[in-house]
Amino acid sequence: MIKVKAIFSNGALTPLEPLDLKEGDEVTVSIDDTPSPERTLRALRKTAGAWEGKHDPDEFKRTIYQARIDGSRQPPKP
Repeated sequence: MIKVKAIFSNGALTPLEPLDLKEGDEVTVSIDDTPSPERTLRALRKTAGAWEGKHDPDEFKRTIYQARIDGSRQPPKP
C-alpha cells in the first residue's frame, strides 16, 4: 500500500508525485477528507454575515441576562 497526495480538479484526482503504475492498472482509492486550514477558512468566509439583519443583538443580550437573573435567584420571601 502506498500513500500519495492528490488534487481534485475538473472531476479527477491528479497525484502530486509520480506513481509506479502501468497504464490501465486498477487501484483502490481511500480518501481522507479532513479539512485543511484553507478549506476550513473558505467555509467560514462563506458563512460570514449570514445572520446580519436577521436578529437584534441587543435583544438577544437582554434575553440572556434576564434568563441568568431569573434562573439564579431564589424567589423573595414574603
